Amino acid sequence: MKLFISFLIIGCLFSCKEDTGSVQQTDENNTASLITKKTIQKLNYLEFGLDAKVEKITKKWGKYTELEGVILNLKQADLSYFKDNHEIIEALITDLKQTVPKKLDSPSIVSRLIALETKIYKLESAISLSNTTTKTLMSSIKEVLVSFSNLNLQMNKKIERESQKIKKP
Repeated sequence: MKLFISFLIIGCLFSCKEDTGSVQQTDENNTASLITKKTIQKLNYLEFGLDAKVEKITKKWGKYTELEGVILNLKQADLSYFKDNHEIIEALITDLKQTVPKKLDSPSIVSRLIALETKIYKLESAISLSNTTTKTLMSSIKEVLVSFSNLNLQMNKKIERESQKIKKP
């Protein structure tokens, strides 16, 4: 009888040990749910908006407007666009690069679009990984936001340079 009770106690101890492992795994999978609008607002980066002249140009650029919507959702901590939407993200980026308005088409803007593309893919992969930490995810979100802000800055600079009429002697 003592042998039976000792086996029963040992069996209970081993089964309890397995349950704690499953709790740790579910915590790791919920890192994306720990990110809120407030945590994204606490990110420290310089955000550039569009100049009025650039806004007129980008109103006709449908894919840029779609990208702005994605970035606004990202600022609201809505990461659903980046989960299992690789084809949609790829199509958005491809169309964005192909439909750049002629007034904004320059190597500097195209390079900013490529940098933004890289950061978006990095964020997408960070979200899809099961063992991503909150710190890594927040870092990727910040990189996307900074890259989008740099794209806006570059478009503002391009239009500002064109509007300056400097006469050469």
